[in-house]
Amino acid sequence: MRALADFIMRGRVQAVVVVLLGSWVPLISPAAVALITLRRGALDGSQILLWAMLPAITGFFVGNVGNLMPFVSLGGSVAVFAAALVLRSSVSWGYGLTAIVSLSMLTVLLAALAMPDMEQQLLAVFQDVLRPLLAGSAEQEVSISKTFAAGWLAFMTTVNIMLALLLARWWQALLYNPGGFQTEFHQLRLNPAQALVTLLAMLYCLLQGSEYLAWAGVFAMPLLLGGIALVHFGVGARQLGVPVLIVFYVLLLLFSPLSFLLLVLLAFADTWVGLRAWLKPKGSQ
Repeated sequence: MRALADFIMRGRVQAVVVVLLGSWVPLISPAAVALITLRRGALDGSQILLWAMLPAITGFFVGNVGNLMPFVSLGGSVAVFAAALVLRSSVSWGYGLTAIVSLSMLTVLLAALAMPDMEQQLLAVFQDVLRPLLAGSAEQEVSISKTFAAGWLAFMTTVNIMLALLLARWWQALLYNPGGFQTEFHQLRLNPAQALVTLLAMLYCLLQGSEYLAWAGVFAMPLLLGGIALVHFGVGARQLGVPVLIVFYVLLLLFSPLSFLLLVLLAFADTWVGLRAWLKPKGSQ
């Protein structure tokens, strides 16, 4: 990964090659855009962004399942660039994560306004996955609401942008600030206003029923990442080692979504109470 990050930063031609070829590999293209933006700023980042948008623009002309996915991909490229700018200027993951959620929502809501048949296009994209599940079923007609489709797309866009920005920040630390990413990630925490708005929005969506579950996941994402960062901080402070983190992630997946909710609540409590102070060994600064 370090070699790839170093190749991206060698020059504009190398970065363009990576964003074009990386469009076939998850996270690589948006992470390359974010890395250039984080390190060199808006001007250089926007030039690489234009090349990263090329595959999505091509999708409008050569795709056979509508314009929804190219539109969302295009919006996601712009969103990761903007989120990287926010993180670069604020040096705060709280603001960066808030920007990711806002930009993901904006992208999908614009798609919903521009494409009245969003839910049909989404079903068309995944028809090959749905067909085996429907084989032999008496009810062959499948339908989803626009609310569900928009929420699902917003959730996937949020996760993709967040992971791309994390990868880009890790690359930046590998090249220019070894060990800096771990320190920064361990201190990831939302401010009280961000945490309160995020939690209230998530709870509101949960109370609206199953169609809004994906939207609840979108709003929960900053606090969820804050909870994961809190666990990493505790493991590092207590010097428990990597095996404990492996067990943590296994349990996180096995007991989801309850484990996700627990992390969200822990991150919210950390914002107001400061749990990290309790996790430090006695006598540490």
